[in-house]
Order: sequence, then structure tokens, then C-alpha cells
Amino acid sequence: DSGSYEGWTVPIDYDPLMAKLIGYGSTREQATQRLLRALEEYFVGGIQTNISLFQRILRDEDFRAARLDTGYLERLLGSATAARGTSEDSSKSEDVAAVAAALFVALEPAAQRPDAGSNAGGSTSTGTGNWKRTARQEGLR
Repeated sequence: DSGSYEGWTVPIDYDPLMAKLIGYGSTREQATQRLLRALEEYFVGGIQTNISLFQRILRDEDFRAARLDTGYLERLLGSATAARGTSEDSSKSEDVAAVAAALFVALEPAAQRPDAGSNAGGSTSTGTGNWKRTARQEGLR
């Protein structure tokens, strides 16, 4: 809870450790459906996450059928690369991401923007920043 701060880059090795989501059910299918629903509702503000990867895994036919081995993830990611297609598709994704980021900033209350007030860095005496407060507020909407 206190090991991160505004401006910190989460190392890729620690990305999955930032939060834990556990799904359970009477059957594998029920647990998978609960996890998918929870991931659809999950909100993390201020950092990039791998939630979309977990959603893709949970929707994958091989995962659902428990056809897993040490090469599973490499095959899944390889098929994702092949399915992406042209660079035009990538530029469309970049455009969508840019618009989403602009909307996120535009909808953020002015009092919480890093450039507002004398505390430009957004840090508090406890070492947490505005990103944590914003994430909590966004999650409550």
C-alpha cells in the first residue's frame, strides 16, 4: 500500500503483484465467469495494467477447456499479434487511447490536477499522491 508513489514506474515484474483478484465457484466455468465479471468492473487509475490480458485469457477457448501447458501464453500472444493485422489497426488503437487519455484528464476535477495549487507534485506527507485519491474517487462513481 505504501510502496508506490506518484510518478513511480511499476516494473513489469511487479505489475501482477499490485493487486490480487481471486475468483471461486462450484465449477471452473462459474469461477471463470465470476472473474470475467469482476475484471469488467475492476478500475485502476493512474497506471497501465494487464487486466486486458487476463480478460483475453479467460475468454480463450483453450483456457476454458483447460488445454494448458508451458507454451500456452506464447501461443495466445502469438495469435494476438497475428490477429492485429496492419499498422493501420495499430494507429487506430493509438488514436482511441489518445482520445481516452484526453477525456480522462478533461473530466478530472481541476482541484485534483497536478498543476493546481502549490503542491505541483501531488505528494502528501504520507508519500501517496493524487493518483491514489483519484483512483479511489473514480472507483466510487
